[in-house]
Amino acid sequence: MSDEVLLRATDIVKNFTLRSKKLGQRSIVQAVAGVSLEVRRGETLGIVGESGCGKSTLARCLVQLMPVTSGTVEFNGTKLTGLSRRRLRPHRREMQLVFQDPYASLNPRRRVGDIVAEPLRINKYGDDQRIKERVEELFRIVGLDPASVNRYPHEFSGGQRQRIGIARALSLNPSLVVADEPVSALDVSVQAQVLNLMADLQRELALTYVFIAHDLGVVRHVSDRVGVMYLGELVELGDAETLYERPLHPYTEALLSVVPELDDGTRPKRERIVLTGDVPDPSDKPSGCPFHPRCPVATELCTTTKPALVELTAGRSVACHYPRHST
Repeated sequence: MSDEVLLRATDIVKNFTLRSKKLGQRSIVQAVAGVSLEVRRGETLGIVGESGCGKSTLARCLVQLMPVTSGTVEFNGTKLTGLSRRRLRPHRREMQLVFQDPYASLNPRRRVGDIVAEPLRINKYGDDQRIKERVEELFRIVGLDPASVNRYPHEFSGGQRQRIGIARALSLNPSLVVADEPVSALDVSVQAQVLNLMADLQRELALTYVFIAHDLGVVRHVSDRVGVMYLGELVELGDAETLYERPLHPYTEALLSVVPELDDGTRPKRERIVLTGDVPDPSDKPSGCPFHPRCPVATELCTTTKPALVELTAGRSVACHYPRHST
C-alpha cells in the first residue's frame, strides 16, 4: 500500500425524493449526508454499518453509477462528478463494482462466458478469439474451469456465481474494485473462500478495494482501514486493528460487542451492548447527533449539537462529543 490517493470523495450528499401518500406531497431522504474519505492505492478500505445506513448508495456514488446531489469524487487526479457519459467511459474501465447478490447480478438467460465477455466487447478489447482467450483466462484466475463458460448462472453454486461476478469486474484490468457486501449472501465456509480469493487477487493484480459490509468481524480481517457509517454519515475512521481494539464511537463499540471472539484467556471479553430502538427514519433525522436516541452515553449536548468528524490522533477520526477510549 502506498500513500498515493487513488480515490477521493469530498462532502458527498445523495438525496432521494419520495412521494408521500398524501396527494402532491413529497419528502426528501438523505441517504448519504456529507461523507468525505480517501482511498489509497493498494489498500482495502472497509465501510461498515447497519442496513439502511447508506453504504450501498455511497458505493454507487463513488463509481458514478449514481449521480451525487452535491460534493465531488476524484479518481486518479480527475474530477468525475459532472462529467458526461462519454467522458466518463475511459474512467469506468478503471473502476468496477462487485454486487451483493451473485445470482441477481447475472442475467439468467445468458451464458456466463457471454456475461464476462460483455465489458470486453463494449470496450472493443479485440476480435472474438482474443475475447474468448481473455474470458478463459479470467475463469482460471478466479478458480473456475474455463470449460464451464457455456453454462448458465443457475448451474453454479452461490460461491461460484460470485467468482463469475468477480471475473466480470476484473475483465478490463481495473485499478479499483468496489465490493458491495460481496459475501453476505453466502454460507460462512464459502465466505472464507471468496475472501481469500479477493486477497490473493489484490496481491497478484495490485488492486485497490472499497469493501462494503455490515459485519465488522469480516471487515476487520480484509481491511487496512475501516470507516463506520450511521444514518448516511461517517462517524468513525481509522486503521482496522486499532479501531477494533479501541473503538472511539459508542456505535462502533456496540457493533463490535456482538462480533464473536475466541476466548484465549489473554484479554477480557467485551461486554455486550444492546442498542435500543431502530435506526431513525432518514427522512426525519433527529436533531444534534443522529445517534443520540440510541446512544448509552448521550447527554443534552448530543440532542442539540451535531458533532463534526475530527481527527483525534494520526489516522483516527470520530464524530462524537464523548469519544470512548480516547486517552
